[in-house]
Amino acid sequence: MRVRRLAGLVGACVAAWMLWETITPIMRQISLGSDLATELLNPPVALLRVISTALLIIGGGLALAAIRGAVWVFSAGALVFALMTGAMVALGADYTVWRDEAILAPFLLVICGVLTFSPRK
Repeated sequence: MRVRRLAGLVGACVAAWMLWETITPIMRQISLGSDLATELLNPPVALLRVISTALLIIGGGLALAAIRGAVWVFSAGALVFALMTGAMVALGADYTVWRDEAILAPFLLVICGVLTFSPRK
């Protein structure tokens, strides 16, 4: 049980850091006069990052609290995060846009595996 809780804590902390890395430039652009819809939808990666990191934080919190369903929520967030990273790499986006995701997506998938395959009790 401790391994699952530790994995949930680490996953939630990594996701919170990625959420902060996503929200900071959005807030900066909004303070310069842009609107929220433009910043979230252009490029759509920002919206996907917000959604996936929110799912990861919720899933990590559920795992930390030892509540059923944590694996499903965390897995959904990790899968969206990994698919988004793969899509950015495949479409030829600049590496500065996806380098953090490329490092953290496999790590989040490993945490997802730990949550999936470690015994509950």
